[in-house]
Amino acid sequence: MKFKFHHMNLCSENVQRLSEFYRSVFELGSLDYARVNTDDGYGGAVDFLTDGAIEFHLARRDVDLAFRMKHAINPLDRGHYCFRTDDIEAFKRRLEDKKIPYSDYGTWAMAGWYQIFFHDPDGNIIEVHQTGK
Repeated sequence: MKFKFHHMNLCSENVQRLSEFYRSVFELGSLDYARVNTDDGYGGAVDFLTDGAIEFHLARRDVDLAFRMKHAINPLDRGHYCFRTDDIEAFKRRLEDKKIPYSDYGTWAMAGWYQIFFHDPDGNIIEVHQTGK
């Protein structure tokens, strides 16, 4: 099972303002991803930026997302950071073996991305996802 740091997600009430800040200060470029929107999911503003190696996902804060999706972990309240893996099922088993609870969001937000979210010991939210799912 391989891992690669993939992105940092920052949440804001004003995605455009945040995006303009990061674009102008760090000269970040844009990415274009296909998103999945459902009636009970997340349809908020998102901007995807990159420095060419690391991605920054800027999303409208949604404090009720986990409630609507019936999950314990809300990745769009305070934000999160993300690792990409090549074997999400093996990683889920690893978390289960270590008795680390996680929220399995499946392919709820990004087309072709299978996402899970969990907390580190200090309450920071971590996403791990696999593409092609």
